[in-house]
Amino acid sequence: MASISTINKTEYTLLKLLSWSLHPSKGTARFPSLTGKEWEQLLALADRHEVLSLLENVLEMDRIPEEQRLAVQFKTARTVHKGIQLQVLNARLTALLEKEGIVAVTLKGCAVSRFYPTPEVRKTSDLDLFVADEEDAGRAVEILCENGFKPSSEWHANHHFVLVSEKNEVVELHTTWAEAFKEKHLNQYLEKLQEESIQHCRPVEFQGFKMYVYETEWQAFYLMIHMLQHFVGSGFGLRNLCDWVVLWENCDDEKARKDFWKMVCESGTAEFAKAITSICVRYLGLAQEKSPIPVGNDVEREVTDELLRDILDAGEFGYSEAERMVGMEGNSLTAYVREFHHQMHINFPKAGKIIVFWPVLWFATLIRFLNNNRKLKRPSVSAIIKKAGKRGELVSRLTPRE
Repeated sequence: MASISTINKTEYTLLKLLSWSLHPSKGTARFPSLTGKEWEQLLALADRHEVLSLLENVLEMDRIPEEQRLAVQFKTARTVHKGIQLQVLNARLTALLEKEGIVAVTLKGCAVSRFYPTPEVRKTSDLDLFVADEEDAGRAVEILCENGFKPSSEWHANHHFVLVSEKNEVVELHTTWAEAFKEKHLNQYLEKLQEESIQHCRPVEFQGFKMYVYETEWQAFYLMIHMLQHFVGSGFGLRNLCDWVVLWENCDDEKARKDFWKMVCESGTAEFAKAITSICVRYLGLAQEKSPIPVGNDVEREVTDELLRDILDAGEFGYSEAERMVGMEGNSLTAYVREFHHQMHINFPKAGKIIVFWPVLWFATLIRFLNNNRKLKRPSVSAIIKKAGKRGELVSRLTPRE
């Protein structure tokens, strides 16, 4: 069992249940004995990480308090219903754009849920589609707006458009895989890969519906970059690790593993890839022979324990802790200044290229941060800064450096 200083009994049990859920053919060991309070804590934690529906096929319902049992069944049914709706929508929009000569790659959702033992129980809240060509992306927005969608004014991001239908279906139309990182080399590498990625996608049919997906190594690299972006932001949760497990468990191509490892080494993201894979092997049942990390490239146990602690505390994309916003590279004054400057570039990507505008943009970034903090009723600025500094050392150890 994991060190009690790293995770507690409830957290360890949740990880064990998720491992059983992802590998039903291996059977289950002795079912955990928990008190009613512990079951309440475990299921609440699973809900925060959006993996509650993954547990239904391994839970012994008669061992769980009735209130929690009914909640699991209700939320699982809702997850399945929403997943089917989005699967149909994904196919419809893929066909709609393809008819206009636009290839839209499904980034997450159905692209990864198809690898789960029971695909429908992998929670999906929206659609993520990637269009490599900027002009095509603009046309795609127009086409979707002509077919029942409209741009959302509630979301701010430079790497995707957010569109919402009258039925409240959310589509994120990506023009890049992620927001710009602080590391220029990684940004340049991603730009190169994104241009090439269209040559590494293919149409697949899943449960009678067509979609475009990446080859395994390219899908894996995107999923890792997605996790990394959220890690240096507010954090990410267990659902992302579950995706990592099923993707590699369903890969029988050794070349895909070698190609993936080549990409992470070239991009400078090897330490992060090693850490998330180590957690999946140690706690979520990823078979060592299925790991994309070559033998002999181990990561320190202390690092994986700290990362797992950060993931468990974060919940789905850092929502569990209100004071989470960013994780800096270190906790020095220089790290704080560098992070603030990076946030300025994210908020003002075009104007930020003009040096003489920087003082004004720094001030505007500060005002935007304070206003958003007040509107969202977040904790004090000092609490957010303290949390960012606390996560800084771990982020520094697992992210690329210039």
